[in-house]
Amino acid sequence: MAYKNDNLKKLHIQKIKDCFYRESIWDKNCLSEETGISKTTCTTILKELEEAEFIFQVQDGESTGGRPRKRYQLNKDNSHSCLILFTVGKYRKIEIQLRDLYGQVLYREVCKFSKFSMKDLSEMLNKVFERDKKIAVIALSIPGVVDERDKIVSCDIKELEHQNIKLLLETLYQVDVVIENDVNLAVVGYHKGEESAAFLYQPSVMYSGCGIMLQGKLYRGSTLFAGELGYLKHCAGKEPKTKKDAIDVILEQVSALICVLNPERICICSSFSILQEEICLELAQWILPEHIPEIEVIDEMEPFIFQGLMEATIDVQREHVTIKEVRKV
Repeated sequence: MAYKNDNLKKLHIQKIKDCFYRESIWDKNCLSEETGISKTTCTTILKELEEAEFIFQVQDGESTGGRPRKRYQLNKDNSHSCLILFTVGKYRKIEIQLRDLYGQVLYREVCKFSKFSMKDLSEMLNKVFERDKKIAVIALSIPGVVDERDKIVSCDIKELEHQNIKLLLETLYQVDVVIENDVNLAVVGYHKGEESAAFLYQPSVMYSGCGIMLQGKLYRGSTLFAGELGYLKHCAGKEPKTKKDAIDVILEQVSALICVLNPERICICSSFSILQEEICLELAQWILPEHIPEIEVIDEMEPFIFQGLMEATIDVQREHVTIKEVRKV
């Protein structure tokens, strides 16, 4: 197939790569059926991806007749991702994970600091980069707000405020860097393909945070304020002291999400021992059952943050080309 410009080719390559990210083994016929790309073009792209060591051939699959089908598998060690989670409590905690393209953890380190500086992070990363030469992306999760220029506007870890860590790390390590709010990453890692989903995190202190997915995409709002449910009138300034206080605040916030977004699913992670049944029974007193989304209550959100970080490392390497930008010969 001839391409009038590179955009259509990039789009086709990205479609096929995304298939391998979802499922590690494919053959040409299945890829063609899944993507709508011709078998001839799939063959050409598979050859290029094999030469780039993104995939490799595996044992031929069964065939109904004639030659066995060639199957290809994602090379999990084509590149690795460095995932960084910042959390704050009694101490500032940094957890670093190295993962392959299957999402498997290759290395993990956790450090706690009474007072944090960027030197602490760079010393940890220097050790990581010395041991692994295949790192292609660094992804960071922070308990704060990142603006459109990747600068940290506000953060629970005050030492990170007003810094552009993305620019600093890209300069130091010459790899792609992505930085995002922790609850936004949690909803990215949690969502199950719904058109709309929300992830509500209620800490033991005041301001709850909420990550929102709309039409399969993370929604931040026009001023990056989307999901700041702690600023609702009857929630602002309230720091839950008891389980009842926590439930009252969550009911106010979940009600607002249902009335404004009407999401398919809401996940709640609270510092208090809240049960899903308690939330649903209370909501049913003023919201019709058909409008109440599937609600799940979980104990910890860190696994979802790391899943969101992994998805972010893949996304930052994508060719973000849309069908409107391509012209086919």
